[in-house]
Amino acid sequence: MRIGLVNLITKTADLQADGSVLASRPGVSDDSELNIVEMARRLNARGHDVTVFVSDAYRPSRQARRDVDIEYLPTKLPLMFPPSLAPFTPSLSRRLREEELDVVQSGEMFQPGTVLAWSALGGVKHRLFVWQELDVLMRGPAGWGQKQFYSTLGRKIAERCQAIIPRSLSARRHLVENGIPEGKMAPVVHSGVDTMMYRPMNKSEARERFGIGEERNVILSVGRLHANKGMDRLVEAMCRIRSTDPDALLIIKGVGPEEDDLRRTVAGSGLCDNVRVMSDHLTRHEMALLYNCADLLAVASRIDLFPFTAIEAISCGVPIATTFGRGLRSDIVEQGAGAMIGEGRERMANDLMDLLDDPVRLEIMGRNARELALREFDHEVAADRLTSIYGGEA
Repeated sequence: MRIGLVNLITKTADLQADGSVLASRPGVSDDSELNIVEMARRLNARGHDVTVFVSDAYRPSRQARRDVDIEYLPTKLPLMFPPSLAPFTPSLSRRLREEELDVVQSGEMFQPGTVLAWSALGGVKHRLFVWQELDVLMRGPAGWGQKQFYSTLGRKIAERCQAIIPRSLSARRHLVENGIPEGKMAPVVHSGVDTMMYRPMNKSEARERFGIGEERNVILSVGRLHANKGMDRLVEAMCRIRSTDPDALLIIKGVGPEEDDLRRTVAGSGLCDNVRVMSDHLTRHEMALLYNCADLLAVASRIDLFPFTAIEAISCGVPIATTFGRGLRSDIVEQGAGAMIGEGRERMANDLMDLLDDPVRLEIMGRNARELALREFDHEVAADRLTSIYGGEA
């Protein structure tokens, strides 16, 4: 099959003052390890011919050796359609028609890319699929607009497309509750991870690499250092955790606008021995080692989708402790690979300490996490499911 993967947004973007994002942003240096590129690679390996369509706002400053066809499309009207949220690439419609693709898969019902793909593929020859991650109505006027979209144009898109492919159980529930026909829902296909790269390793050796004592309880949080990710909540909780467990360690890994504030808070709270902020670049192998240092991965997001770091962590056999529900609750916690924790400082600290004080429970959740990753989140599993949904042989 000739397959087009429309994935206009490839990385979490920095919002500019005007709500837009500019091309060639620092830190976006390579596209070879993007999740959608890896998915295309796996589909290519099954004999399909795949092209990935991306907004040129996400064009990397250095392109890697190409084994996947990636086309960066001109992005227009950035003030009206912020590329970090909903990039507008009007040439997509023309390119999809020119390519004469058998299958087009677009990301998210509520995205200009999906509307453009739907408008371009009017003939019965083309099969359109939507891979849906969003599992909640957005806040404020955007949520009202989103709800109206689902009940009008969204229903028309659903009627014409071949199937909606939810990325989580919560995404499936969200769409059905908002009027998208249940009969259009395909089986869940999660974002994939390389379970051979992200795998359980020797914890002692992993900790030696990062200079962490074997006896310490280690909480890891990985993500963009932004207020939405709630890293400050974890730092506040560490003040309480330290009073009971003086050797406990919180590792915060990431870069972002909150880095300086987090470092100041750590220093001002006297937590320098208990909180480590890591902003240096790590290879994928080193990231897998870092996950293996942890007793659990903490997710304290205020606003989020389905953090990919949670998928990497469970693939390493590291359970999740999260204040953030939705997909993490339905697809990880309720599958026995993690636990919900409170949002307030005291409740969060107490819940984290309860988990750290129960190594048997952590071990069981960690084993469940690895089994869940192999069963539901492996790239090969995702590629097989997508191919089956498209109607071709896996």
